[in-house]
Amino acid sequence: MSPEKQQEMENKFQTALQLNKQRVVCFAAACNSAIQNKSILLTDIASMIQNETTTESTVRRLQNFFLEVRLDYKKVALLTMTLANINPKEPMVLALDRTNWTTRKNEINMLTLCVCTGDTGIPIFWNDLQCKGNSNTEERMRIIRQFTSFFGTEQIKCLVCDREFVGEEWFSALKTQNIPFVARLKENFLLKTNGQKSHVKHFFHEVPNGGFKDLGVRRVCGVDLHICGVKNNTGELLILGSHCVSGQEAIDSYRLRWNIEIGFSQLKTRGFNIEETRLRGDGKMELLFAILAVSMAWCYSCGAMTASVFPFKLASHGRRKQSIFRRGLEILRDCLRGKVSVWSSFFGRVVDMFTDAVAFVASVFPVCRLKNSLSRRFM
Repeated sequence: MSPEKQQEMENKFQTALQLNKQRVVCFAAACNSAIQNKSILLTDIASMIQNETTTESTVRRLQNFFLEVRLDYKKVALLTMTLANINPKEPMVLALDRTNWTTRKNEINMLTLCVCTGDTGIPIFWNDLQCKGNSNTEERMRIIRQFTSFFGTEQIKCLVCDREFVGEEWFSALKTQNIPFVARLKENFLLKTNGQKSHVKHFFHEVPNGGFKDLGVRRVCGVDLHICGVKNNTGELLILGSHCVSGQEAIDSYRLRWNIEIGFSQLKTRGFNIEETRLRGDGKMELLFAILAVSMAWCYSCGAMTASVFPFKLASHGRRKQSIFRRGLEILRDCLRGKVSVWSSFFGRVVDMFTDAVAFVASVFPVCRLKNSLSRRFM
């Protein structure tokens, strides 16, 4: 990247995130390394910082950056959503899940809330559980409250989650907050009918492959949920419990849950190789996640921007041969490297898109009343 482009990117991050100059340099360099090198190793990030010091000195500077910096993650969430062209004034389908891996004998276990958009899930809030295994209700509700305190409960069209996110306490907490949700239920959960309890899977024995059955509102896990189920063409049974969402709408919403898995794969081997990180310690992974969430949103929006000009080719199964994110990643890599290609004409639009997103985030903060501020862009 040329010094002029590097400086321009640093200035935009400084405006949006309100960090000092030295920290903005590190943030921008990490984004550049993720996009250009598909790497977030400190030595690769150091190569993105243009200075006259040794690599060892620059790496030490980056270590201090990850050790000391604590971002305002509401700013990051708004920047990420705006970059991905997600309208925060419209109800969204959110997905909650964990992604975990081991690095240097350190267990990374990130509880993540994503917005399901297009063919991926864009991370907006996350929390490093710093332990193995599933999350508890308080940890889940903490991340939900991060969203609702900023955007409002009414912006949740539906929250979708897999079978590990079940239980009376969890479901009751969501219902108390009046949050619409769809959760996959385990087949051995008990339903009470005519005074007798039976496994929920027994109610779907007669459903043919490709069939659907709606049981209506039943009591499961100690709460009243709308229960429905569907079998795919291979006979696999999917049983869902929902609140404020029912029937086919619940099935359609739950299908979007796969977006968060795609998003995780783009953070990993299909994109930025986050599993190669050697960072350890409190707060470091959250900061790295913020950097990669912004990078992912920018790549996704670049790929989506080209669809009307260069339509995606479809495979025989009807899906795209190349994901929106992957195309955007290639576009940004070529543009940031100054490579002349068919995408070169898009770089001006790419920069304008980033500029508009940064200007919008800067206009919201430090404004206290978010909802009024959001209407200035999304009306």
